Amino acid sequence: MNKNIFLLFIIIGFTCLDTVAQNDSINWLDEVRLSDVRLKTNSEGQLVKVLDDSIIQQSEPLLTSILKFNSPFFFRENGYGMVSSASVRGTGASQTAVVWNGININSQFTGQTDFNTINTKVFDNISLRPGGGSVVYGSGAIGGTIHLNNEFTFSGNSANQLNLGYGSFDTYQATYNGKFSNETTSLNIGLTGISSENDYEYLGTDAYNENGDFCNASFSASLAQWLGGSNIIKFYSNYYQGDRGFSGTITQTSNSKYEDRNSRNLLEWKAFTGNFTSSLKFAWLGEAFKYYENRDSDNYSFGEANTGIIKYDLGYEFSSKKKLNFIADYTNVKGKGAGIENESREIGGVSVLWNHSIENLKYKLSLRQEITEEYNSPLLFSAGASYQFSENYLLRINSSRNFRIPTFNDLYWLNGGNPYLDPETSIQAEIGNEFSFNELNLNLTAYFIDIDNLIRWVPDEAGLWRPVNTAEANNYGLELFADWTSNLLGKPLNLSGTYAFTRSIDKETDKQLIYTPKHKATISAGYDIEGFSLFWQSLYNGSIYTSSDNAYEIEAYLLSNFRVGYTISSKPEIGLSVQVNNLFNEKYQSLPSRIMPGRSLQSTLTFNF
Repeated sequence: MNKNIFLLFIIIGFTCLDTVAQNDSINWLDEVRLSDVRLKTNSEGQLVKVLDDSIIQQSEPLLTSILKFNSPFFFRENGYGMVSSASVRGTGASQTAVVWNGININSQFTGQTDFNTINTKVFDNISLRPGGGSVVYGSGAIGGTIHLNNEFTFSGNSANQLNLGYGSFDTYQATYNGKFSNETTSLNIGLTGISSENDYEYLGTDAYNENGDFCNASFSASLAQWLGGSNIIKFYSNYYQGDRGFSGTITQTSNSKYEDRNSRNLLEWKAFTGNFTSSLKFAWLGEAFKYYENRDSDNYSFGEANTGIIKYDLGYEFSSKKKLNFIADYTNVKGKGAGIENESREIGGVSVLWNHSIENLKYKLSLRQEITEEYNSPLLFSAGASYQFSENYLLRINSSRNFRIPTFNDLYWLNGGNPYLDPETSIQAEIGNEFSFNELNLNLTAYFIDIDNLIRWVPDEAGLWRPVNTAEANNYGLELFADWTSNLLGKPLNLSGTYAFTRSIDKETDKQLIYTPKHKATISAGYDIEGFSLFWQSLYNGSIYTSSDNAYEIEAYLLSNFRVGYTISSKPEIGLSVQVNNLFNEKYQSLPSRIMPGRSLQSTLTFNF
């Protein structure tokens, strides 16, 4: 592995310290935080759970790791750092949308996101919104949406953070984040990377995880500039580069290699004129990969897609309690690859959103219609409301129709694509309860999802695998999020936890869908005292079926991590932490024959200045 990239991060970080002049006179704007506005204004009736920067900093960098221990979502992993996909409320990997600063970034080829290709250290917060969201966030938002957000502040301050880490399996990590602002300009820069030989032992065997080495780096920059008091220009950019071997299984070796390059750019102009608010966005996304069956060979298969998006959002505020938004957007996608000739598709969309507050009642109504020649797009809707019965109890209800469009692989794969596919669709409803008692907050949600036209690849009469609309499923269950703060020896003790009961039933067989645990629970605790910080997190993952007849299953497992940190110096702030992952050396797997790491260590040195 090449570790020179981490030295480059350090050099770039220190050269960026004074790129924005600090203004000590903040006349009219103390602090403004601007991010994904739609997430805040169009989630009435749904829970939005925010994982802030403190959780991000004390967690493992890959998105899989932070969500595995801080959400009720289940992850299918081919090994640490290998391909990882999410299951939210029992839905499939392509039925969860990952949203970067308001833009859906799921792959045009597979319709999903590999959660081990997202390094979380360059984001200010990660927001979770279980439940449908296709009206605002498009294809795949059936089970839920996961939001990666960068925020702007105009406080006139600057802050720098540098993290350097080393851990088991020859794992190196480095991160630099810089934030600079005055009263009209805000600039954020983030660089992060991780490199690992990843040659851990398969517990209970004499074998090791061979060909599992990986190295990735991510660069993020965001800039906001006020133009007077009524216009703001915002620009976001993110680039990811990853190289990794694909480890084999207990019984089968591998010598393959995978390279992926993802670039994301977003430019937004927002204007405030009287009761009108307008937002014009231009986004361009690029994804490219190469797969080498034999990493020692020059032969590879590949895929490359480029996506351009134009979105205009015009809002009119009738009063502080009534707002109407009209949204028009256009998406152009061009893709090619091994097995896919030069293909393109164009999608137009129109949305109408209404938000209204009446004393303790808040509700929203929204509609969306997409227009394309590639498939028959359904009319999407969402309706949600919340009612504050008292300061201790809030009731939420929501219903929506959502969808997932066929991917490039589904439609255009030369060896089996099907141009006559319909989108997957779902009708769903949920009811949520929020309880607040002093320092205890509970969110309990019951939901039901009816999914039609599931796209599955099945063999035809000639034995050729082709995608068809073949299955239907009912998903229902309960989700719990809990947070509690107390005092221990005069210092705050923070506890949080989640629980999910999930039933995902194939309507034809009346069996639980594979890779869907009925039970999952997490708990974490944080405590600071006398310069020390202590952090504990655990998760329980119930057993999962690996065959459609529910005859075979993977056993349940219980994992625990423990972290201790110490502040060495306060000016500049220097801290050292050591984390033990899989503290009790549990042997576990989320996919057959793909054993995950046993006990491992990770040390981190942090500088704040």
